[in-house]
Amino acid sequence: MDAQSVMIASRLARIAEMRGEIARLREENSRLQAENAALRSHAALGVLALGDLASLAPGARMVLVDGWNLILGAGGGETVLGGRVHSPAALIAQAGTYLAAHENDFVWLVFDGREENAQETARLRVSYTGGEGAQRADRFIVDFVRAAFFRSLSSRIAVLTHDKKLLKEARRLGAALLS
Repeated sequence: MDAQSVMIASRLARIAEMRGEIARLREENSRLQAENAALRSHAALGVLALGDLASLAPGARMVLVDGWNLILGAGGGETVLGGRVHSPAALIAQAGTYLAAHENDFVWLVFDGREENAQETARLRVSYTGGEGAQRADRFIVDFVRAAFFRSLSSRIAVLTHDKKLLKEARRLGAALLS
């Protein structure tokens, strides 16, 4: 093999490395674009919810529920909202029962879901985070509690989940815990 062949082989190897790096960067760019879109939509929903939180009656609280965690998680579906749940519909029904007993509170059920969506009736909001990846509802809940903390409103929030990391962070930011 002559010197020119060695140089060409070296350049071809470098091109292959660069192609791999380009593919990795494209994948990362796509992930970041999706995350950015989710954060934009979460910010809009969070601003709306901060208004709801600020307008609650004195002594009332907003209960943030990590939906799929309660249905599928370590607690076996047990909630303080009223027994076991095995589906979003059952959790929504329990939230309605809870609200009937706590007439000034507001319940927000947050679920991971591919399609971003939010529905609200009276004092109950059900939202799906949109996007892909793990722990989207957890991040959404923590981000909302953090925003409430900066507005000195986090003490009016109660978080319901079996996720110990989420509970610890919510407690650190001043939210009450329902576990």
